[in-house]
Amino acid sequence: MVDVFISYSRDNKARVADIAAAVTAAGYDVWWDAELPPHRSYSDVITEKIGSAKAAIVVWSHLSAQSEWVRAEADVARNQKKLVQTAIDDVMPPLPFNQIQFADLSDWHGETDHRGWRKVLMSLEELCGRDAAVPAPLLTPAPKAAPAEFEGDGQAAHPAQKSSFLPWALLGLAAIAVALFAWKLLSPAPATPERPVVAEGATSAPEVAASTAGAPSEAFTLAATIDDPDGFTNIRSGKSVKAAIVGKALEGEKFLTYKQPGQWWRVRKADGTTGFMFRKYIRLIEGGASAAPVQPAGPMPAGVGGSGVVIPDSSERLLTADELGNYSALELRIARNEIFARRGMLFNDSALRAHFSQFDWYRPTTGNVSLSPIEKTNVALLKSAETAAQ
Repeated sequence: MVDVFISYSRDNKARVADIAAAVTAAGYDVWWDAELPPHRSYSDVITEKIGSAKAAIVVWSHLSAQSEWVRAEADVARNQKKLVQTAIDDVMPPLPFNQIQFADLSDWHGETDHRGWRKVLMSLEELCGRDAAVPAPLLTPAPKAAPAEFEGDGQAAHPAQKSSFLPWALLGLAAIAVALFAWKLLSPAPATPERPVVAEGATSAPEVAASTAGAPSEAFTLAATIDDPDGFTNIRSGKSVKAAIVGKALEGEKFLTYKQPGQWWRVRKADGTTGFMFRKYIRLIEGGASAAPVQPAGPMPAGVGGSGVVIPDSSERLLTADELGNYSALELRIARNEIFARRGMLFNDSALRAHFSQFDWYRPTTGNVSLSPIEKTNVALLKSAETAAQ
């Protein structure tokens, strides 16, 4: 079984090679251009591969939109509720697929913060998770080298256009890579009682409502950041790669932890997310940590039309780093917290509580709210921009 099946037009192979390499670099096992066995029919193999994959990425272009094979593969993926649509040309998916959202990659050149690329990653995370092994890519050499950060998708080509099998020696190396990666991540840690995890839905540490009453006291005194070639590390609800993902720490983002036994350390982000991170990816920052983030001074912003809302649609679309460059640190802080306020967050921070309580739309109900994937991504981006603006 593979994680991701890629459907594309053979004429777009060079571009799809970049996309497939990026999906592989993100930790997913990809099937996109393997040779068909001579005793199997094309339709049987494709149906089997799509059926066994967790997600099916279709790369729409002017040519693939006219391909019966691509349409057929997209239809199978849609019926199995695993379709992830992308477009590399200025083209809409053909009927009936134009009724389904797609990620526009027409101007994507490998940027990790590209809006379309981030949409693809979020879809793959929901369909596949981040626990896939990272074998050597089962791809035929492409004319163009693919950067390690790229994302990917594409389509299986027509039977007459299939490439040759990889040498058995390369497959053996792939198996060894899988075994080493699994050993690295699954090495057992000493069993210790699990502590309650603060779900996504808080802002900064002193702003979180008390939602873990009775939890053991923890001294998060060490400042840290991640050391992960992927550019981010997952925070999990327990000490295992199989535990649920409760948040992410991005490259350059600071968080708090303390010295603990075993290979999994408990961490707490500035937005209140608390969970476990693999010790290998934690890099301690010399000089200790402040118990609370720096709070920007100044009067609270009135927001759009005096509503108190700085970015009204931040729960509905992905924000970009460019558009946040014109906001002050205080405005970014309010924009970040208003995402939680929409969900009814009870703030411990008196300034935030007083600010949002002025507005009729704010109805606090809980100290532990749940955010959508778009909201989680925007909170991380706003926090990063806020830190840079301070």
